[in-house]
Amino acid sequence: MAAATDTAKAKKEILGGIEWPEAVHLAELLDVSIGRLAEILRISPATMQRRNSAGRFSLEESERIIRYARLWHLATLALGSLDGARSWLKRSQHGLGGRIPLDEAQLEIGARLVETLLNRIHYGVLA
Repeated sequence: MAAATDTAKAKKEILGGIEWPEAVHLAELLDVSIGRLAEILRISPATMQRRNSAGRFSLEESERIIRYARLWHLATLALGSLDGARSWLKRSQHGLGGRIPLDEAQLEIGARLVETLLNRIHYGVLA
């Protein structure tokens, strides 16, 4: 039941537009600058500045923010600590062909690969 509630909440937030402070919080969790967050979200610096002024992101941008929040959550579960999650998400990973998870997740298909790898780590499935 909690998963359905979380999904409904995320859908509502996406449709209404993620608020600027939530993106700042995500950047802090990931330990990346706002500029780096804009880069992985595929938002230009000028648009990021406009979002800061407006206080809210578009639907598509909000979906990408939720994508990274989901991966952050999975990484903390799989790796057992905030520092472990931060480090893992920002370093090249053998299970991703040497790619960096934050970069790989710029598209949903890549985020699914990262998610699968995190689930394998979490559940101890190495092969």
